[in-house]
Amino acid sequence: MFDIIIRSALDIVGRSERLIEAMRRLLLSDGLDEVEVYELDYEIERLGDVVFNVDEAVRSLARTLECWPQTALAHEIRRTLH
Repeated sequence: MFDIIIRSALDIVGRSERLIEAMRRLLLSDGLDEVEVYELDYEIERLGDVVFNVDEAVRSLARTLECWPQTALAHEIRRTLH
C-alpha cells in the first residue's frame, strides 16, 4: 500500500516538474502580456515550492518505511497495524 502511495507521489512530482519546465518555456516565447507573465511566473514559483516539499515528504516516508521492520522488531511489535 505504501509503495503505491510513494510511487504515485513521485510520479506526480515528476509530472509537476515537467509542467514547470513547459511553463518556463512558454514564458520565454514572448506570447504573453506583462500581467500574464507575472501571474504565470508567480504560480511557477508556488508550484515549485509545493513540489519540493512533497518530494521531501515522500522520500522521508520511504525512509521511515524502510526502517519500520527493524523498529517493530526492536520494540517487539508483532501485531498487524490497520
